[in-house]
Amino acid sequence: MRRIAATVLALALALPPGTATAADSPSPFSLSGFGTLSAVRTDKDNRIFRSSTLQDSGAGTSVDLSVDSVLGLQGSFKFSESLDLTVQSVVRKGTADNYSPQITWNFIRFLVTPALVIRVGRTRAPFFMYSDSLNLNYTIPWVRPPVEVYSLNPFSNLDGIDALYRLPLGNMDLELHAYGGKSDLKIRDGSGKLQATRGIRAAVSTSGLTAQVGFAKSNLALNWGGSFFTSLSNQLEATGNGHLRNEISGFDSKTTFISTGFQYDKDKVLIVGEYAMRTVDRYTTSSVGWYLTSGYRFGPLTPYVTYARQAEVSTDISATTGVPGLDSSIELFNALRNKAQRSIAVGLRWDAARHIAIKTQLERVQPGPRGLGIFLSDDFRDNANPGGPIHVLTLSTDFVF
Repeated sequence: MRRIAATVLALALALPPGTATAADSPSPFSLSGFGTLSAVRTDKDNRIFRSSTLQDSGAGTSVDLSVDSVLGLQGSFKFSESLDLTVQSVVRKGTADNYSPQITWNFIRFLVTPALVIRVGRTRAPFFMYSDSLNLNYTIPWVRPPVEVYSLNPFSNLDGIDALYRLPLGNMDLELHAYGGKSDLKIRDGSGKLQATRGIRAAVSTSGLTAQVGFAKSNLALNWGGSFFTSLSNQLEATGNGHLRNEISGFDSKTTFISTGFQYDKDKVLIVGEYAMRTVDRYTTSSVGWYLTSGYRFGPLTPYVTYARQAEVSTDISATTGVPGLDSSIELFNALRNKAQRSIAVGLRWDAARHIAIKTQLERVQPGPRGLGIFLSDDFRDNANPGGPIHVLTLSTDFVF
């Protein structure tokens, strides 16, 4: 499948859109692209801002161009009226500051009926309302989706099969999306896998309003590494608390993910809200997140304000050992996994030209309690004492072509 995907992208790049294979016959290839050029800085050098928990570095008091910048290409090949192949490749900063191109879409689509579509291969895991638009920042109002919600589930790709069924209901449209598959990723000092993922999402849309709800279950493997985890693991074994080690890293966690959201976008008014909940029985925290955005259009300008929050529901290890130094290490380990924070953001989107949007956003972020939220620090002990608020300023240009 990867070889086919690479061939489709190569041919799509070689043939400009609209190339004809015969007289009056359009090309079976199509090609599009998108990108973001972004600059981010904060007002605290010892609090490094990231747009994703997969990033190992980010923005401090010096301007950073890597946090949100992205470039993507998407190519399609149409075999027939009912069968086509879509491939999307994206370059952006990932784990260990890696900029290698990643295949984010790679699926064959079957149009079974005008209402039913089946896709096989790699798609976006539809855990969030804007999952299909991840990396395509031009289509969203903010400089980035609110991290208080979108950091709850860093698994963005799904290798498997899904089915989409669309049905008109009076003046509304209903879409049902069932899916199953697996996903894996590299994280800071570790790796993760979702196995036997299965879920369903339902969405309704009418004039200016879209609402959706989704539910997913999966088997989670989460393997931590690094010096701190190794030290804690050895201490647990040495003090007769080895059973707790199986609570912080391994291959056998059950997880569920619930999300719901809405978007009202009509005339000059924009209101968007989303809520998500991650529940796990081990290896990381169970958490909830939500946000609410309100905006108003003045011609090409759309100012907006967003309030967002993520809160911890349960810790990684809730038990204590009675060994003071070890319990302090457990508390710090839990804080490292906790991404709780709250923020308020004001922003402005300017649709400067066709297919070009310039945005600026200022956020006041209060990390914690008991964690640094999306931020990093050179001293991991700061996770236990996150301190006061951090201000994050972003200027970005989004484009599609």
